[in-house]
Amino acid sequence: KPPKPTGVEYQHNSQDENPTSLTDVSLNGVQHNAINNNHKIVFRDVKTQGSISTNIDKSLQRQKKEDLSRLKILLLGGADAGKSTIVKQMRILHMNGFNADEMHNFQKYLRYNLFQIFHMIAIGVQECIPQIDEFEKDMIEQFAQGLSWIIDIDIEKEIESLHTFLKLGCVQTFMELYPNYSSLPDNAHYYLPAVFHMLSPSYMPTAEDILHLRIPTTNVNEINFTFSTCTIRSLEIRLIDVGGQRTYRKKWIHCFDGVAAVLFVASMAAYDQSLDEVDTTIKPVLYKDVFSIENQKSHKVHNRLRDSAHLFGEMLRSKFLTSSAFILFLNKKDLFQKKLPNSPLGNYIHGYRGENYNDAAEYLKAYFLKRKSKKDKERKIYSHYTCATDTQNVEFVFKATCDIVLQKNLNSSGIQ
Repeated sequence: KPPKPTGVEYQHNSQDENPTSLTDVSLNGVQHNAINNNHKIVFRDVKTQGSISTNIDKSLQRQKKEDLSRLKILLLGGADAGKSTIVKQMRILHMNGFNADEMHNFQKYLRYNLFQIFHMIAIGVQECIPQIDEFEKDMIEQFAQGLSWIIDIDIEKEIESLHTFLKLGCVQTFMELYPNYSSLPDNAHYYLPAVFHMLSPSYMPTAEDILHLRIPTTNVNEINFTFSTCTIRSLEIRLIDVGGQRTYRKKWIHCFDGVAAVLFVASMAAYDQSLDEVDTTIKPVLYKDVFSIENQKSHKVHNRLRDSAHLFGEMLRSKFLTSSAFILFLNKKDLFQKKLPNSPLGNYIHGYRGENYNDAAEYLKAYFLKRKSKKDKERKIYSHYTCATDTQNVEFVFKATCDIVLQKNLNSSGIQ
């Protein structure tokens, strides 16, 4: 005698628009009408349904408990501040690095970064070098217009053209006179010495190469890893990186729930740069261009540092982040120190009267911290000078950050 079924199956004929064939089925002593058709539908008894519901509830509770045990840290800041570089540092230090597919994509981005450097050098030569030979002028114009022509030539001719470009007298003069020109990408001085070796099709980027890559973030990236320090044996971290371009900032609010700490990353080297409406063009901007004496509001230019400081103040006042710890990362301190001799900070920020790097760094820190509102006067904001491409510096600063966040959580729970 077959066992009593826990469910009843029936078939539905999809070709019958008006099915009339009904079959009476019994389920736990209750009569049900079932349509005889080709679609298989399973009736589960109450006990089976309860078991499935219980398993789902347990899974949701387990996931919720895991989320609560992780510290959610949100990386915020303007475009090209170094947020994604910090994420890559954490992957290299506390995870398994990058897989083969990611390394292949990094190789493509490396070539794009190299070509972008040559393109910006050509534009800088046109802007800053008044006298250019006719032979050199043709090549400079070719590189300044874009790099689509490189696609149609083979690798050998491509490398030869780049090699010839770097040997041009106007290019060498430009690099000597304007080594830290604001339009020049931040990674130019790292890549240029080994540019031809990196352009080889068989070249595989190293961890240091990947850290210097400029890859704009256009979505939300999240990594989960275990972090340990001398004071913290094991801490689960949920690190979230978001796009810093102005067009992506409206999407940040979806990540504000349950944030334990906000790491706001600001580029110190952006004090002499401006951004347009779509954050694609970077060019120098002086203080007299930022504030017009006749009409300040109508003639304001979006300076990248000013935009970053304004954004920092907005995040501090956000009602969704009032209980979150705020840590300010003043990033790219190495580039900032190199820029100061040729681009004095006083030319771009009104009121600065310092004389050296330390004075300038302290002034920029105060420039951000004064964005606190009257309600936030007693709010503690931690700040650090960082270099996102320096692994030891990032490791040290991130340890201090985790200690700060953990202590704040303990204090809020009544545990000193």
